Amino acid sequence: MEIKAIFGLLSSLFVFLGTIPYLVDIHNKQVQPHILSWLGWAFLTGLGASAMIADGATWATAILWANAFFCLVIAIYSVIKGVGVWSTASYDYLFFLLGLIGLILWQVLDKPVIALVFAILADLFFGLPTIIKAYKEPISETRLVWLAAAISGLFGLFAINGFVFHEAAYPIYLFIYDSTMLLIVLKIIRRSPINS
Repeated sequence: MEIKAIFGLLSSLFVFLGTIPYLVDIHNKQVQPHILSWLGWAFLTGLGASAMIADGATWATAILWANAFFCLVIAIYSVIKGVGVWSTASYDYLFFLLGLIGLILWQVLDKPVIALVFAILADLFFGLPTIIKAYKEPISETRLVWLAAAISGLFGLFAINGFVFHEAAYPIYLFIYDSTMLLIVLKIIRRSPINS
């Protein structure tokens, strides 16, 4: 097995390992996942993986397939357990709408690289409600899921065949997003006392 494949599989493994404590915390009603973010991520990362494969990427897509599956599981289980946050403010719906627009533009554009940019922007817009929620209430998220996601993203970077945009952009973005979330839930990035 080639080294890129090993890193691709390791990135997926860490997504799985991070999901377990998150699902346990959902079951115990200790976290409040933002449903709009998790649903948006589920569909978007699945489509993102498809686009990367269509453009020639290989093992770097493993993290996206794993993300798509586990994001959907988290969204559904959060609804079942009654702990999911549907909205905390009108900007949540604005970001979700912008994410959907990015998703639509990604699908209708015939240029894979431009479409990938819109896919990443859509992912970010889907994720902003979770960042805002976690920034306001870091305890509403599980630290281990974001630690595992950041490690997964790091391994995903090593699964890239070459640092060409169509293959590197999404894994780099995921690593930055997940690392930012980790810093927020660890309270390294936090609200100043004046704003609390």
